[in-house]
Amino acid sequence: MSLRQRQHRSLVSDYCSQLGALLERRYTERVLVAAKEQAENAAVLACEALQQAKAADRAKSQFLATVTHELRTPLNAIIGFSEIIQSAPRQSGSEITGYAKYIYESGTQLLGMLNSLLDLSRIEAGKLSLDEQEVALEEVLSAAIRPLRRMAGAKSVAITCGPIIERLLYLDLGKATQIFANLLSNAIKFTPEGGSIAITTAETPAGDVLVVIQDSGQGIARDDLARVLRPFGQIEDHLTRQNNGIGLGLPLALALVRMHGGELTLASEVGVGTAVEIRLPATRVRPSPAVRIAGADELRGQPT
Repeated sequence: MSLRQRQHRSLVSDYCSQLGALLERRYTERVLVAAKEQAENAAVLACEALQQAKAADRAKSQFLATVTHELRTPLNAIIGFSEIIQSAPRQSGSEITGYAKYIYESGTQLLGMLNSLLDLSRIEAGKLSLDEQEVALEEVLSAAIRPLRRMAGAKSVAITCGPIIERLLYLDLGKATQIFANLLSNAIKFTPEGGSIAITTAETPAGDVLVVIQDSGQGIARDDLARVLRPFGQIEDHLTRQNNGIGLGLPLALALVRMHGGELTLASEVGVGTAVEIRLPATRVRPSPAVRIAGADELRGQPT
């Protein structure tokens, strides 16, 4: 091999070595960049997980504080009036009846809280089923309003219902009644004395059924709308709020509406009131007209 050939081979070898080193360096740089990106993504995910953990911890603390506060009130009433009955056997029958009434109401309040907790946990676990049947919307609304008349009357809150569409709906009567009872109870609770609640119904061109509950209450700030739909997501602190409850009325209603394939939306303005719209899909609507419900005339535009 001539000198020139050896020089040429040496140059090619040097070039290949430099090219190999360059490629190796670039490959290493890409590996480092990829590793850096993975580390940054892992850091973001870790930060998000930490924030979620903190939020869950705050929610747990808020839940424990709220539930403790709410359970104490009826439990104190039950214990207190039970002690009065035990220590005052000579009290007149009317007084004993009054004490028993307070005990019954407090026990019912506790049972309602526990049932709400159990229902929500069953829904989240996918273990709550629907017992569906054909029912008239008028029947559902009447069943929801009836037990709340006393609560509304105590605050002079008028509940009016416009013309109700005459349709049979394929629903779980008990759970559908619970949906509207929760929403109406909330509306009464946050509507000042002398206020009003209006219920309207309609059918969309697509065949969906709409039920709107509009109150003249204190309203909800826009930033709090999403919060009140989350379990235990109350606006007021457990130490400062004026109304009882553990913050499950709206979330449970939302979950039950979704179980029926429907939608629940909130629209509210502070100082004006809140409107809750429930949309039930056309697949839940039966074409035959609903049979008039005995005693339901009170819903037709009349205050309760």
